[in-house]
Amino acid sequence: MALENRISLFLAFVARSVLWSVHIGLFFYTLFVYYLLHSLLSEHWFASMLMITLPVAWVGLVVLAIIWLFFRPWRALLSLAAFLIGYWLWPRTLSLDSANANTDNRPTLNLLSYNVSAFATDEFYEFKQESKKSQQLVDWVVKHPADVKCFQEFYTGSISPTYEVRQRLERAGYRYRAFLQPINDGYVGVTTFSKYPIVGQGRRAFGTFNGMVWADINLGTDTVRIINVHMQSMGIRVRRVFEKEEIDAMKSETRTVLGALKAGFVARRHEVRLIEQCVQSSPYRVIITGDFNDTPYSIIYERLRRRLHNAFEDGGSGFGFTLNRAPRFIRIDNQFYDPRLYLLRFDTHRDIPYSDHYPIEGTYAVP
Repeated sequence: MALENRISLFLAFVARSVLWSVHIGLFFYTLFVYYLLHSLLSEHWFASMLMITLPVAWVGLVVLAIIWLFFRPWRALLSLAAFLIGYWLWPRTLSLDSANANTDNRPTLNLLSYNVSAFATDEFYEFKQESKKSQQLVDWVVKHPADVKCFQEFYTGSISPTYEVRQRLERAGYRYRAFLQPINDGYVGVTTFSKYPIVGQGRRAFGTFNGMVWADINLGTDTVRIINVHMQSMGIRVRRVFEKEEIDAMKSETRTVLGALKAGFVARRHEVRLIEQCVQSSPYRVIITGDFNDTPYSIIYERLRRRLHNAFEDGGSGFGFTLNRAPRFIRIDNQFYDPRLYLLRFDTHRDIPYSDHYPIEGTYAVP
């Protein structure tokens, strides 16, 4: 019996030692990712790959802290230290709705951004009829009262009256528009509609359908440049990996996802510089909105955040996740705004489930 007790004690000691070693390693890994993100010392794709693992590292630190509370409570302080050191990232993760609701009679601009996934036209072509989801999505988009509507993966066409979205928006009062692809029928991609006059506009394609459209919106007393962006996809389709029944097929799909992630990091590193050039050349105050296909713990977000404020951080509520498919718990749709503007309100419409993204909406006062 004494021997069994010794063996049990020895195994428990080994387990605690291994767990503590893992905890220390995860602590320093987290600090290293903090350093990469804060310094932007390297913008290599592998650095970006490490950055997107930060939430996973945080979850690991929480789990380890809970375990230590039952055995060596003081060791849980290591996780607490990691979170305290990363305090500057807290607002990117969780927002407590601190926007200013007082307009002081300043002109206001209400801006909606929504990746509409081509209004689910893939289902129309597959089943030869409109889905209820498509009808609800288009109706919501047309009826929403925002002053300016920015869409990604926009489609307008004559295959059905439901999909004549451009005409329906024009009849709803959105007489001014800027398209990435200047066509009247088919997949347009990045598109901006406005109730206010567009006094200047431009476009830049990132490949075939991704890109940015900027529109200088005249509000009567002032002009604001709205930059609508759809950056290179992250290539994350987690469900595809787990749908594979065989190990070899799962490995192959995982390599495909990792390859797409790498390509996305490289492409977005170039695209963000084009966006920055558009901001620098603007004679007006700027709002950047759209589908950035990158998380708040990324080179793209960090670069833009150093120039502009983020609407979710300043006026959002909760975690603000914007992806309506696996892996779900990420925020890749954003609005960045000029510090000379005032944010009045920001919402992520998680009650609108018609697309694989949730719409985001910001209201700004223009002094």
